[in-house]
Amino acid sequence: MLLAVFSAKQRRLYEAELLRARRESEQVVEIVRRSSDAIIRFSAEGLIESWNNGAQQIFGYRIEECRGRRFDCLFAPDVLADVSEGISNLRRGDEFMLDIMGLRASGEQVDISMSLTPHMEAPGTLVAFSAIIRDITARKRTEQALIQNEKLASVGRLASSIAHEINNPLEAVTNLLYILASSVTDPKQKELVDTAQEELARVSHIATHTLRFHKQSSRRTVVDLRALLESVLGLYRARLANAGVEAVVKCESGLTLRCYEGELRQILVNLISNAFDAMRSGGRLSVRVREVSAASIAGGRIHILVADTGTGMPPDILSRVFEPFFSTKGIGGTGLGLWIARDLVTKNDGTISIRTSTTSQRSGTACMLSFKNSGSENSSP
Repeated sequence: MLLAVFSAKQRRLYEAELLRARRESEQVVEIVRRSSDAIIRFSAEGLIESWNNGAQQIFGYRIEECRGRRFDCLFAPDVLADVSEGISNLRRGDEFMLDIMGLRASGEQVDISMSLTPHMEAPGTLVAFSAIIRDITARKRTEQALIQNEKLASVGRLASSIAHEINNPLEAVTNLLYILASSVTDPKQKELVDTAQEELARVSHIATHTLRFHKQSSRRTVVDLRALLESVLGLYRARLANAGVEAVVKCESGLTLRCYEGELRQILVNLISNAFDAMRSGGRLSVRVREVSAASIAGGRIHILVADTGTGMPPDILSRVFEPFFSTKGIGGTGLGLWIARDLVTKNDGTISIRTSTTSQRSGTACMLSFKNSGSENSSP
């Protein structure tokens, strides 16, 4: 017979210690269960064994749906090689951390940060491992925004330097054109010189005020839209004809818009240039302007449609067209054109929207500009 004897006081201390350990264990379990980070336990074969609320929020699976499923189902297919490398490190007893692309139950991809920890038994046998996973989508967006801001700041500094360097030769060319205009008598040649002066003045304005980093124009003016369109298309008629592109303009005579003329010209030049780039093998360029009555807006709205019959854009490209520095034109594109155009449209009380199709029967892109027509030149800006 074996008999253990201890005082009631010792027994109470022992019970209190067990109760304290149990409470601490329950608190740890509750912290894990309620954590916004995914805390997951896996078997040595990579099968999911436990799953907390954070994992359900990040990946969209309930524990009943994912218990027993492979670890691989939580990641995008193109990063599975990195995951396999991490598990190989775990088998050697090493922890593994990386930022990777996760895959939600809906099929949506999500940026995550993952830390893998091995659970080993002697002599160095992996029996299980755990993962702590955090959704870092917001952080990635913030980092991307900071990178974009730094790029824009660099562009601003570069643009200022360029403007300073080219102002002097621009002034010299402007003076030469002025002298040439006074000596030209042939009406056709004089028209060409006048067009050159107008475009040079626009170049000078862009060089001085560079990209979007410019001071606001002094005032809006009433612009004859048909005359403006004819002027812009005049710059492209030779190139459009050589590429086999038919240009069609539909705009009523006398239709006007009160806006910053130079900026509207820049918007149209950008859109027509993009349309031309999409139809290097021929097509049809349509520019249509119409006035739309709106009971809630004095003077209604002016809609300007620039449409092409080019190749169109797939959804992943369309979703990024207004993103700065995103370009599909290779080394020849800056990725700033549509981004600047949208900013100038907004500045002129307008909106811009793009529809596109890549179907072989009816491919192309249509860009719609809509401006509030604020009326006469005497209206307040």
